[in-house]
Amino acid sequence: MKPVKLFFRNINWKLLNFTVYIEILLSYFLPYKIVNESQYQIGFPFPFLTIYNKPIIHINPYQSMHLHDLNLLIDLILLYVAFSSIRMFYSMIRKKSGK
Repeated sequence: MKPVKLFFRNINWKLLNFTVYIEILLSYFLPYKIVNESQYQIGFPFPFLTIYNKPIIHINPYQSMHLHDLNLLIDLILLYVAFSSIRMFYSMIRKKSGK
């Protein structure tokens, strides 16, 4: 079997979907970082969305935002690894307790 198919078969898609929703919710509830008077960065643990607040820059909402794809991917990978390790740890504790 090809390595790419094997890699995608081992991904827990429900957990990945949960991770994406958690990342979006965390970006709403956690405080944003003010870079200067006209630039705000949003995201946890690395900022993945930059919003510009200057009248010259934003003609429409799409031109006033910048999405950092690599930072978003890194955030999702870190959260996925964290949640999957918590899930494995929880299942090990349940097996030891005999339930």
